[in-house]
Amino acid sequence: MFHIGLIEDDWAEASSVMLSLVVNSGSEQINEESFKMYELKRTENFREELFDRLIEDVQNNVIECLIVDYKLDTMDEVLEGIDVVNFMHESVPEFPVIILTNVPERSKENDKADPDKVYVKEIFMKPDDGETKEMVYHIIRNLQRYTKRRSELEIARDQILEKIVDKSGYDDELYGRLLSIERDLNRYVPIEMTGIDDAYDMESMDEALKALKEYKSLLE
Repeated sequence: MFHIGLIEDDWAEASSVMLSLVVNSGSEQINEESFKMYELKRTENFREELFDRLIEDVQNNVIECLIVDYKLDTMDEVLEGIDVVNFMHESVPEFPVIILTNVPERSKENDKADPDKVYVKEIFMKPDDGETKEMVYHIIRNLQRYTKRRSELEIARDQILEKIVDKSGYDDELYGRLLSIERDLNRYVPIEMTGIDDAYDMESMDEALKALKEYKSLLE
């Protein structure tokens, strides 16, 4: 089952969006329990608090995709949908973010909005519409690609880390491979880097190995 975050300030519209996803995806992939609605509040620090929650939820696999209403009418001067899109693109470039809007051409003008992930809200809220079915299909494909690649990178990282920790002495090739994997993985999920790039400048590889062991224990 996939897990989807939803940022929408109209509950009726949010319900229609969720219904379209459930009806057109199959209950095994998306069902009523797949969704997390983010509560919207017009408070001074809400924007920063929301961004912190989003990153935490991505890290913990609470959500694997985010659907954002481009126009959040109740959040004037506090938050716009494109603010969320920009933040997620900068923080986790490969994380799937879907924009729902009634002005798709305006949304697509933003450099950080993937035109293939901008959908007309009025159409999307019609679960029996053929275009809606096609939209949901593409969302599912994006979810599959994201979760598959993230899982592959996490497994590869853990395997390399295991070899480094179990191996006696410094291995330049393994350290380099781990650094490369971490850089790729950081595009899918914000991670605490092991600091391998700094380790190359360390006089003591024992210190680097100790840091790696501590990092490995955090992942277990």
